Amino acid sequence: MDRSGTKVAEVKGDAPTIGNLAQFPVARAARVVDQVYRHLRQAILSEQISAGTRLREIEIAAALKVSRTPVREAISRLIGDWLVREISTGGVEVVDAMAEIAEIYYIREALELCAARLATARITPEQLERLDSLVKESRTASFKERVQINQQFHLTIAEASGSPRLLDMISGFREYFLNRRWISRQNSKMAKRALEDHKKIVAALRSGSPDKVERVLRSHLRLGWEELISHAKVG
Repeated sequence: MDRSGTKVAEVKGDAPTIGNLAQFPVARAARVVDQVYRHLRQAILSEQISAGTRLREIEIAAALKVSRTPVREAISRLIGDWLVREISTGGVEVVDAMAEIAEIYYIREALELCAARLATARITPEQLERLDSLVKESRTASFKERVQINQQFHLTIAEASGSPRLLDMISGFREYFLNRRWISRQNSKMAKRALEDHKKIVAALRSGSPDKVERVLRSHLRLGWEELISHAKVG
């Protein structure tokens, strides 16, 4: 039962479930709806909650030990993210975002190139030092650490654009590529090329030429994408 005494519906058969949401504690110090939204979004993008899963407010509320109100608002936000859709029979279900991964990649690429051009004129010495530091860290980092360092590298450039809106959008689109399916396709060859590309990107930013920055970054992003899909069929 949930806190109101309502019996939680059981999921029968092989129907997809909401996964182990109970592993995520909801801290009362922060806005509950924001936490519920982040937990659900991450679970969907990591494919812990699979495409086609019906999201039932009462189940999610029980798993996260919260009321149904923040769950309802969080689901509404996920609909706005195109991660959840309303269905004709009532309720909502998780969409197959991976079916649109190619489109998502090209949107992300356009946003990152725009941010990089802006960053060329706006990046601070401290941000350039941060990029240098990340490049050095990646040389001796483990595979898991390199994934995070790469994310920080690109988000630092987005931050240097001086546009919080761009940073937020880029961060959101990059999350699609942090699930196990995509991370598992990365290899030592990609890691070595990424390190060299990152050096070139920092040098281009220092040169002050937005055209050069865009050219180097585009090549880096495209090569990474082609490597990732080389053994997969993507729509």
